[in-house]
Amino acid sequence: MNSTQKIHFSTQVLSLLLARIFYSANWFNIASIFYLIAYDLNQDISMLGLVTSSFIIGVGLFQVPAGIIAAKYGPDKLAIFGILLASFCALVTGLSESILQIAVLRFIVGVGMACFFGPSVILITKFLGRRSEGLGIGLINSAHAIGGIVGIFGWVVLAQLTGWRISLVIGGILGLLTGLILSISLSRTNSKSIPEDENLPLSNNKPVSDLEAKKISPAMGISISGLRRTIFNKSLIILGLTLLSFQAGSSIILTFIVFYLGGNLRIDYTIAGLIGSLNLVIALFSSPMFGLLYDRTKKAKKILIISGFAAAVGIWGMTIPSIYVILPSMIFSAIFLSAGFVVVYAEAKRTNTIQGLDLKYQTLAVSFVNGISLFGAFWIPFLFSFAAERFGFSFAWFMGGLIVLAFILPAFKLK
Repeated sequence: MNSTQKIHFSTQVLSLLLARIFYSANWFNIASIFYLIAYDLNQDISMLGLVTSSFIIGVGLFQVPAGIIAAKYGPDKLAIFGILLASFCALVTGLSESILQIAVLRFIVGVGMACFFGPSVILITKFLGRRSEGLGIGLINSAHAIGGIVGIFGWVVLAQLTGWRISLVIGGILGLLTGLILSISLSRTNSKSIPEDENLPLSNNKPVSDLEAKKISPAMGISISGLRRTIFNKSLIILGLTLLSFQAGSSIILTFIVFYLGGNLRIDYTIAGLIGSLNLVIALFSSPMFGLLYDRTKKAKKILIISGFAAAVGIWGMTIPSIYVILPSMIFSAIFLSAGFVVVYAEAKRTNTIQGLDLKYQTLAVSFVNGISLFGAFWIPFLFSFAAERFGFSFAWFMGGLIVLAFILPAFKLK
């Protein structure tokens, strides 16, 4: 970080991070308490794959529509709508009577989270200050990690005390409260709350004129050519395919680790939840560090390739059914999986700028990249659960490592 870079923390930044925490808690809590849902509704691991895939389809499918809406109406309104929709449906999930109802509601939760994600990335870098892309996204990912820790470990304890239904209702209520706080915070935004050098958009890292700023403001609407230049941008497509590697690795670990440790290795589910949350404890610290590394070097290609190979090796270590091997392997993998999310999102935002695309499409650029990775990964929980049920978890973990390795290959095409 150079001496001229200014970091601006504000109520807007804090409210975004708070919303991100409970967004993440409602993302992960289903997987951590699925053993209780499975027992109550007489289901097995294949149903966990169904629920997870339904959720991922919702998140992935609506990334691009969410980016387009943000370009037209602004990221602040969409972020508020997204967190409120996701939280309300998370609450209603606690009232479900069948696994099909849960799958449908999780799809809608995913839609809401798609509406929140891209805008949150753009807004936090806007309020932190210029040239803080890596740090801002690192902080957003750290908040995601905190929420994941709460969702994985905290919800195991909460669900055991209150039952899985009430625990999901509580999660929804907390999410709605953070949405209300975010709404109040963003409604108070004015020129003084935005860093001075962020009042005007950038074009090739230089301020543009007032006239140009008006041309790219959300109020002026969107154009087909602008959408086409973003959605068919080769660099963004490569980033999205690369992110699929990290999305796959993160998804299989965070979805299945608690069920695996508790059901197969016979570890108490509270301890299993604590172990599973370590994956996010690591990301809590490693995400900002990789963000700062990216800000200083801008060497996205190198960081992504090294991280992808390292993450695959860590997942392969989990094929050995011993907690003394699984634990360090999971920690090693978690360190490098966090790098992918930070670097890809930051590079997508930077690509939008250095290629001269309208800045109002920054949310779309980030959402598009995220959408490729999420929608492209919807089949992975299905495949993993099928492999675990038919051939055992060791084979499933090995297959997961291969998937991570395969999808890091597009990173070699990055400039």
